[in-house]
Amino acid sequence: MSHVPSEDLAEHIEGQVGSLTVGTNLFASTMRAPTTGIPENAVFVWDAGGPAPLRTMSEPDEIRRALVAVQIRNEKHGTGIDLAYSIQNSVRADAVATYLDLVAANAGPTALGQDLDGNHIFSLFFMMVYQEP
Repeated sequence: MSHVPSEDLAEHIEGQVGSLTVGTNLFASTMRAPTTGIPENAVFVWDAGGPAPLRTMSEPDEIRRALVAVQIRNEKHGTGIDLAYSIQNSVRADAVATYLDLVAANAGPTALGQDLDGNHIFSLFFMMVYQEP
């Protein structure tokens, strides 16, 4: 089974946070500017690296730990931070199908200030652990 952590986490977030829909206001991509199809109030999920895979001597299977970034953009500070906490509290330590573990990689949402349009940006990170043959 091939894993794409950012896509899998985006789908999991969609299932846990009812106000988010993949392809509408939740995207498995880096943050993109508001345009037709990309609303100002949106969430973006992407693979942000992670440590080298772990392998036991000559065994072909690897344990991989993917760091996945989640950024929330919202016109209103209060709405954005509430959504960020909702995402963190809904998915932390959840079981995601085919993954060994999912843990929050920071204590809470980080406020990154405002973009040029005055939208508030918040950031979360999750570590997703899985096995690849």
